[in-house]
Amino acid sequence: MKFTSESIVKSCRKLESGLRFGPEGIHACQVGPFSSPIYWSAEEASDLQITKEMIIEKREKLFQMLNTEGGDVPCKSCQMLITKRFDKVDLTKLGHIDLASSTICNLRCNYCGYAIQNWFIDAKYEALAILREFAPEEVAWDSAVDFNGGEPTLFKNFDEFIEFFSSRRIRVFLYTNAVIYSQSVYNGLANECIRWVCTSLDCGTQSSFLRIKQRDYFHQVVGNLKKYAEAGSQGGGNLAVKYIFCDGNCGDEDVVGFVEAMRVVRPQKVWLTFDFEPLRGLAGDSEDFGELDYSSHIAAYAKMYLLLEKNGIDTEHFARRHLALVSRHGRVLLERALAEIERFRLLDFSHSADHETGVNSRSEYIKSSQFSTSPLRLSLPGQEALPWDLTDKRVAIAPACADAIGLLADPEIKRADIVAFVDRDRVLHGKRIEGILVHGYEEIGDLAPDVILVAAPETHRSAIFQTITQYASQDACVAILSAPC
Repeated sequence: MKFTSESIVKSCRKLESGLRFGPEGIHACQVGPFSSPIYWSAEEASDLQITKEMIIEKREKLFQMLNTEGGDVPCKSCQMLITKRFDKVDLTKLGHIDLASSTICNLRCNYCGYAIQNWFIDAKYEALAILREFAPEEVAWDSAVDFNGGEPTLFKNFDEFIEFFSSRRIRVFLYTNAVIYSQSVYNGLANECIRWVCTSLDCGTQSSFLRIKQRDYFHQVVGNLKKYAEAGSQGGGNLAVKYIFCDGNCGDEDVVGFVEAMRVVRPQKVWLTFDFEPLRGLAGDSEDFGELDYSSHIAAYAKMYLLLEKNGIDTEHFARRHLALVSRHGRVLLERALAEIERFRLLDFSHSADHETGVNSRSEYIKSSQFSTSPLRLSLPGQEALPWDLTDKRVAIAPACADAIGLLADPEIKRADIVAFVDRDRVLHGKRIEGILVHGYEEIGDLAPDVILVAAPETHRSAIFQTITQYASQDACVAILSAPC
C-alpha cells in the first residue's frame, strides 16, 4: 500500500523503534501475554548476522500489514495503537528494548510460565551484537530497556550489557529476583546508570517464599533489597519491589508480612499487579474472563495497598502502565482493584485519615494555576478560565514525557519561546527533543522562564509541582494541564 506524507496511518512506538529479544526469537514487542509477530525465531537468529537494515525491513512489512484491510496481525487489537501522519512515522531508531533472550533462573516460581513448562534455556543468539548495529545518534531520546528473563544477573556478559546501555544513555529497568547481590547493580543505582531495579517478592513469609519460589532465599533477598534501596537513596536510581497477586499469596499472613518487610527495606516504590499468565491466549480487546475469578486477588490487593499507604510506603498500580495499556482485561482488573480500594476506605479497613500520605501535597497542587488547550486558557486558583497568550513568553515544559511533548503541536503554545524541557531523569539531561534541550530541575533558575507548563500523569503531578516551586522564581507562572493524562 502506498502512502502520501499526509496519509493518516496506524502505528505504535514499539513497532517503530522497539525490539523484543525473547527465548522464542526477535520481534517488536511483548507486553504480558500479548505479542507482535516474530521477525526471526531464536533458531533463525542464531544462524544470521542481523543488521539494522534487516530490522527496518521487518518493521516496514509489519507496518504494511497493520495498515492493510483484512490483514491478520494481532497488533490490530492492541490498545497501544495510535493514528498519525505517515511523514511522522520513523522506523529507523532504537527505542524500547525488551531483553529476555534467556530463561535461565535460580528460582522456580509456581506462577511462572517457564517454571510451569520447565523451559529453562540459555540465549541462542547474541542480542548485544544486534543492539550494537545502532549508532549512538540512532538511539531515540526516550530509549529504555526492560532487562529481564530469566534472571539477568546470570547472563555471562551482564556487565557488558550494562556498559552498552550506559554508553548509549539508554535508561535501564532491571528485573532481578535479587537472590544474587551484584555490586554493579548497586553502583548503577547509586550513579543512575540503572534507572529502576525491580524485584518480585510476591510473599510476606519465609514459608510462602519457599512454597511459591521453590527455594529458601526469603531473608537473603530481603537483605539484598535493603542494600539496593540504600543505593537508590544515594543517587537517582530507584528500587521497586513488586507483588504479583496469584493463587496462594492472597492471605492476610502474606499481605501483612510483605508490608512489614517493606518497612524494613524502605524501597523507593512498591508495584502491585496481578498474575497475567492465565490471560494468555485471550484477545486483548475482549472483556470476557471466561472461568477466571480474580475476586480474592483483588481483595488482597486493596488490603495491601491501604496498609502500605498507612505506613508511608510509595505504592503504584503497575498495570496502569503495563497490561492496562494493551489489554482490556488489564484495564478491567485495574478498575476493579481501584474500586475495591475505595470501598475499603469507606469501611475504614486498617486505614486512618490521620495517616494518609500525599493529601497535603495533592491539595496544594490542585489549588495551583491550571491551563487547557484548544483553545489555550489559564485558570488561576479560585478564578474562571480566561484566554491566555504566550506570545514571546519564555516557556519551559515539564517533564520530558509524551503528554508534555504533545504540547509542542499546539499552535498557540508555538507562539512562545520554548526554552527547555525539564526533567529529574539525569539520563535525559543534554538530549534534545524536537530540537529542544532537556535540563534538570535545578537549572530552572538559570533558564529564567516566564511560564512553566506541567503535563504529566496525575500520580506524578504533585511531586513535579513541588520540585519546580523549589527552583523557579516567584514571578514564574507554574500551570498544570487540566485535561486528564
